[in-house]
Amino acid sequence: MLAILIALVVVLITSFLVAYLMGQQVWGINNEVIWGQLITLDIYFIGLSAGAIIISSLSYVFKREEYKPIGRIAVFMGLLLMIGAMVCVLVDLGRPEKFWRLFMYFYLNNMTSLFAINGILYLGYILLMLLYLWLILENKIKLAAIIGTIDVIWAIMVHTGTGAIFGLIANREILFTPIKPFEFLTAALTSGTSLLILVSVITFKFTKRAFNKGLVISLGKLLSYIIILLLVLVFFDKLTHMYFPSREGTVFLFSGPYWWLFWVFQIGMGIIIPLVILFHPRLGKTAKWVVIAAASVVIGVLGERAALVIPGTAYPQPLYPGQIEGIWGAAGVFPITPWETLLSLGIISLVALLFVLGLKYLELLPAAPSAEAVAVPQPEPSPPVTDAGTKEAGEKLD
Repeated sequence: MLAILIALVVVLITSFLVAYLMGQQVWGINNEVIWGQLITLDIYFIGLSAGAIIISSLSYVFKREEYKPIGRIAVFMGLLLMIGAMVCVLVDLGRPEKFWRLFMYFYLNNMTSLFAINGILYLGYILLMLLYLWLILENKIKLAAIIGTIDVIWAIMVHTGTGAIFGLIANREILFTPIKPFEFLTAALTSGTSLLILVSVITFKFTKRAFNKGLVISLGKLLSYIIILLLVLVFFDKLTHMYFPSREGTVFLFSGPYWWLFWVFQIGMGIIIPLVILFHPRLGKTAKWVVIAAASVVIGVLGERAALVIPGTAYPQPLYPGQIEGIWGAAGVFPITPWETLLSLGIISLVALLFVLGLKYLELLPAAPSAEAVAVPQPEPSPPVTDAGTKEAGEKLD
């Protein structure tokens, strides 16, 4: 497993060098669809990170002992996923060696831009998670609870801020809605909780540690409630778009060339399938099926992010209403190219590799139960032989 992940990281470096030397035309992005797989993966990772950190608070902030076995994993996951998100951004810049310009706050950055504001949120979020994880590993639980509370609030700001980047683009009909920051946060909670379920079950199984199935079912119940909230937000978001006379963008999302991203992934795998499983009177109380529901959500929310990025930028902008729509007046097309796909897989592998190394070198899991020594029954010592006993035995022999 470790060798495969290392090989895929080498693929990441190779595909990046190809794009760096040949230009970003080797990716699927173009003048119409300006964001592609990397930005999709970026906002997906940010959501997973925020969800994992918020769930970690159940153990360290709200003192729920049943969630303690997965508390450290959740914080470490949150940190690595955010690092993966930043790798996506740096690579997507095209010239990552100029990344330092992102941190020149109030000097080279326009601080009225949400991108600049989110730069502060992202950096502060990573630093907070590093401190949070260190305090947990050092067993400074009281301080960890304080920093964890701040980190949860910061995670909420991070993901609502990321949602605002999309939701406040008035010229993009599919994206524009004031509900988008809250929809982003709710989707983050569903995907983060689901990924934590999957990673915890797999990790505890392969490290041969006992895992309480009741914890999986408890997280599944929490997940079901969050999915219902997400369904309500998506419903009213799309209902609002369909109510207005200028509903062409939403119709494009529902029935255009990328309809499957919305209906199959976002609605089908992200909402309907997990809800059917989790509210089933028998399946919802089985750890195996809760894990299946969680896997469906993880894939579905990735599709939801893609349904936001790809159709949202492919649909033409009303640059000159009534005259010219978009750059050439036609909807954009986003091809899936091998180099961008390999780059995305490489970034996922990098995060997975760091996680495996963390399991090896950091105390992220509960201590493995030590094998108890089996007591070997010893023969009872024979009673001491006294002179009287010897004399009596001798008399009997006589």
